[in-house]
Amino acid sequence: MSESELYSCQSFLVCNRDGLHPDCRIQVKQFSHWFAIPGERETEGSPQKLSSTPFPDASAQCDSWDGSNERLKVTMLSSDWDSPEGGPSTIIREIAILLANNAEVKVTLLVPQSSFSEEDKTEATSRNITILEAEKLTGYDPHDWLISPPTNHLIDVIVGHGRKLGKQAQLIRKSHKCKWLQVVHTAPEEHSKYKAYSEAISKQREIEIDLCKLANLVMAVGPRLAKIYSSYLRSCEKDFLQLTPGVFSELTVVKQCSEEGGRFQVLIVGRGDPEDFSLKGYDIAAEAIAELKDQSYNLVVGTPRGKEEEMEQQLLQCGISKNQLSFRPFVQSKNKLKELLCEVDLAIMPSRTEDFGLAALEALSAGLPILVSGNSGFGEALRVIPFGDLFVVDSEADCKEWAKAIKKIRKRNRALRLEEIWRIRDYYEDTYSWQKQGEDLIDKMLNLVHDKTNIKNEQNVAE
Repeated sequence: MSESELYSCQSFLVCNRDGLHPDCRIQVKQFSHWFAIPGERETEGSPQKLSSTPFPDASAQCDSWDGSNERLKVTMLSSDWDSPEGGPSTIIREIAILLANNAEVKVTLLVPQSSFSEEDKTEATSRNITILEAEKLTGYDPHDWLISPPTNHLIDVIVGHGRKLGKQAQLIRKSHKCKWLQVVHTAPEEHSKYKAYSEAISKQREIEIDLCKLANLVMAVGPRLAKIYSSYLRSCEKDFLQLTPGVFSELTVVKQCSEEGGRFQVLIVGRGDPEDFSLKGYDIAAEAIAELKDQSYNLVVGTPRGKEEEMEQQLLQCGISKNQLSFRPFVQSKNKLKELLCEVDLAIMPSRTEDFGLAALEALSAGLPILVSGNSGFGEALRVIPFGDLFVVDSEADCKEWAKAIKKIRKRNRALRLEEIWRIRDYYEDTYSWQKQGEDLIDKMLNLVHDKTNIKNEQNVAE
């Protein structure tokens, strides 16, 4: 390779020249300096003295180098691989898979000891993801075990998530001299409008914002959170990125039956927690079914075991008939989820506010017709794609508007409904490509780690 080709390379190298000059170790920032005589380098043809820079660990780094050091080393904080509760767990897994698909990125999940099953570890490994278990710290919450990765674990970017899996990153950045990407999954202030414990939520909001201010780069999940946090962070001019979850490929294999069933089964997506009854719009769903005044409609509700009776009592107070209610145990596996999404005719998400709405996206991915609240990240994302707004119900809509929207969906025969939603799924997948967003994220990380602006400035000075 010619010297001019070497000079054009943007990589950083640490050069240990102990073998030739025991008293001199230098950091080489441009390949054109590789062959410079120790203590000198040539700039525009004239020799210029260059002071030696000590690098205590340079020898060890060079001795152990095997080519993998060229890869971008990303460590993500996590606590599980495939939580049935979804949410942040699903996003963490999908981002890890997304990054690991790039051969130039080495992805590690830092997890509490014994939090991953052998099956989880095997699946992660098959995806080119390394699982690193943090040792137990007696007296500490398992999430706090993550504050001290092994000192010999190399990190370019540490990725934190929200409060529970983000606060540790501020310590890891200091101990491992890396950059910090903070991912935000929720806007507590929005939830406080429909929760009884608003004071605690206010504190959560402060922590979320403070962590974002400390991080080098912030990424919001979906357009709704992107707008909220970009407003929160205006004063600090934080580098910002948006990731809108794409179609879940493992659910696109679901084969929906094109034949009509008996009753029209309407699934309300969510965990079915009575605590979130108002926030998630369970009352809106029950009142909408009651408003239709047609016993052929049936509302299907997923609930945690032991919560069925409490949820049923709350729903019955909304005017829905008991024989129009069906309960399913909260889904614990992807196979059970696929079965449920084949059983029903329509999935609705009438949340009064929703950070994004991954459960509704899962329904779309499986080719199931959907109706979602406009006051959600997923609803905002749908409005951008062709005909997507047909499946979004206005955020201020009452039960009567939801009843009309449900009835309108049912009027089309099932085969037509499925054909329409498959087309919407294709539009969505094209607009919010996992691969394209992954490439953008990697570019951001590389710019962050290599600080290319400074490199360019150094080149200009050298020239």
